[in-house]
Amino acid sequence: MSENRTNNDSSGDKVSILVVDDRADKRLAYEVMLAELKQNIVCVRSGKEALRRLLREDFAAILLDVNMPGMDGFETAALIRQRQRCETTPIIFVSAINDTLSHISRGYSLGAVDYILTPVVPDILRAKIAVFVDLFKKTEQIKRQAEERESLIREQAIAEHARVEAERASEAKDRFLAMLSHELRTPLTPVLASVFMLEREDNVPKVIHESLQLIRRNVELEARLIDDLLDLTRISKGKVQLSFEIVDAHTLLRNALEICQFEIEQKKLELRSEFAATKVYLQADPARLQQIFWNLIKNAVKFTPHGGKLGIRTTNNGDGQFRLEVEDSGCGIDPGVLPRIFHAFEQAGRTQLGGLGLGLAISKALVEAHHGSISAESQGRDSGATFTALFPTCERNAIPKSSDAPRSTAKRRSVRLLLVEDHEDTNRSLTRMLRRRGYEVHPANDIRSALDIATRKQFDVLVSDIGLPDGSGIDLLKALRAKRDVFGIALSGYGMEEDIRRSGEAGFSHHLVKPVDLNKLDSIIQEMSLPVGTTLLAQPAALQN
Repeated sequence: MSENRTNNDSSGDKVSILVVDDRADKRLAYEVMLAELKQNIVCVRSGKEALRRLLREDFAAILLDVNMPGMDGFETAALIRQRQRCETTPIIFVSAINDTLSHISRGYSLGAVDYILTPVVPDILRAKIAVFVDLFKKTEQIKRQAEERESLIREQAIAEHARVEAERASEAKDRFLAMLSHELRTPLTPVLASVFMLEREDNVPKVIHESLQLIRRNVELEARLIDDLLDLTRISKGKVQLSFEIVDAHTLLRNALEICQFEIEQKKLELRSEFAATKVYLQADPARLQQIFWNLIKNAVKFTPHGGKLGIRTTNNGDGQFRLEVEDSGCGIDPGVLPRIFHAFEQAGRTQLGGLGLGLAISKALVEAHHGSISAESQGRDSGATFTALFPTCERNAIPKSSDAPRSTAKRRSVRLLLVEDHEDTNRSLTRMLRRRGYEVHPANDIRSALDIATRKQFDVLVSDIGLPDGSGIDLLKALRAKRDVFGIALSGYGMEEDIRRSGEAGFSHHLVKPVDLNKLDSIIQEMSLPVGTTLLAQPAALQN
């Protein structure tokens, strides 16, 4: 039966030393000699027991008696060396036979590191074993460091792979959203253009006119939902670009309220507005600030039942900040939902009311981009909700542009347009609408036909879709500019920053995202072509989308 005596020191740095001897008194003597090393001393009485222990454990050194009954030390050593994990384990032979030449040569042929004759000198034995203990510890430390490095390299490789895959997934998502936006936007342009034209017919019956308004509002809402998807992508990538100027918050708030007026009247909501703030000038992007106001009002209207109440109040807090409160008597917000009400796609369990659950998330990001804050309060379900937005104010050191400023009364010019659009309905409706506004329009549906028209007809402005069957609008603009200066306006269902940047770098002066706002397109053309006699510029102006 084997003996396994271990020092009481439980330090995790201890290593094991194997002592193999058939005599109990010698095993005890070796254990006493080696005790000062404060390592685990494992004693066994035969070669077979030693082999069994070596299957389960690594040893810093083996002290092996040569003369043992049954399997002697040399036979044991030969079997030890056959085990892969023991090929380099130091073996010190101990023998009482003073046949130095034959024993030493045989011992070293078996891979022994030393050969000691009895009686053993304790200090010498300890010194020899201590060397191998120290070597074993350093070797194990190097192995651990190597394993840690390999593990770190693997983790870094996994992290890098995950980062690359995440970037690929993000790019794929962006491409999908861009393609989805394009495919959804493109058919909206002819619908809006046709409705826009019919709304302005004098002989349209009132009931038909109301239906046309209904169609237009819902198409514009569809376009707004698409914009929300793209806005969310821009915000998540930190690519929202704001153009700050001094604005009157009350003016933009009234504009937003006017946009929602129809829905308020349809639901017969009791509206109470109190614009009590005296400091109303903000450094803000007017379009984005109005979008924030519109989102908050639209949200309150959507979640308030027919005949409910809607309150809009402005004040200045003690720090002089502009404070907007939008309060409703609607379905309220459950306490469990309230902490995540500004998360993307959060609809508070009200999915039947429509929308994507993006408006509040976008509003929060835009408020914070204006160095403001936004919060929500509700007493729970069916108790209404109050949304509060705070913005830093500034002094009025410039005259803000009035959104109600009268349009220029300058005489309209009949500009010649080369319109390139492969979507037949869009091409036809835009051609008809632009001609009704007095423009000379030459329609084409691809690059080939556009270049053919350009060789036969004179034109002042290129209005071109970016995606064409035989190339892109960018290719077309480059081909036309090789012969003459061209003022280009890009039309596209793609509205990401990268799309706008590419069209600008190619030379397009403006980038309009479908569905095309005809008033905006008309305004760009007129501003470009005025005053009479002005030479058309080929250099890109500020891009608009």
